[in-house]
Amino acid sequence: MKDMNKAPGRDRKTARGLRRDGDNHASEHGAGMPLSSLGDQAWRFGAAPTWPFSPNDSTPLTWWRSLPAHILRDQERAQISETLQHVDVLRSDAEFRAALNGDVDAAIATALSMMPIENIDFHTDIAMTALLHCALAGQASAALVLAQIVGLTDVGHALSRELSVSWLGWGFRYSTEPEKFGEAGAVVLSAIKAHEHGTEED
Repeated sequence: MKDMNKAPGRDRKTARGLRRDGDNHASEHGAGMPLSSLGDQAWRFGAAPTWPFSPNDSTPLTWWRSLPAHILRDQERAQISETLQHVDVLRSDAEFRAALNGDVDAAIATALSMMPIENIDFHTDIAMTALLHCALAGQASAALVLAQIVGLTDVGHALSRELSVSWLGWGFRYSTEPEKFGEAGAVVLSAIKAHEHGTEED
């Protein structure tokens, strides 16, 4: 199992592999969205083969913080669903249980209630995996919140920006209101950029 804390940084070689030059529309796997208002090529994500993590590197409960949307295919989605059916959690309030059962509103509320996430523990992984499950089911709002949380949280590697953008692309693909989703996505990315800038200054 790969050590998440030893992931490569955002060096030039890695960044080149993770960017898409030119086309900035949603791909087959929803890995891109129009971000022209940001004017920043670094925010575009391509389904590149150079992503340093794979599903085999970790358990399904950690995939939300290590794998972009295009890597999680049918087999991985089935594993996520099975995992959520068998997790044993101490907290058993109705909203959390609803999140585990695929209620997107409950999953979003549960995830947002943990912000800011300063320490990722078992409970955090379960709640975020419930949100991931909803996003993979085509719930654009869940993908948007997942992108926001990933981008504003120390997930143990230097590719949180690219990971966040992948989920924005996925959500854009499934959104029934792509214009509004694009606007919300731009707000999320602006918040992430501000967060990165603040972290660099600390």
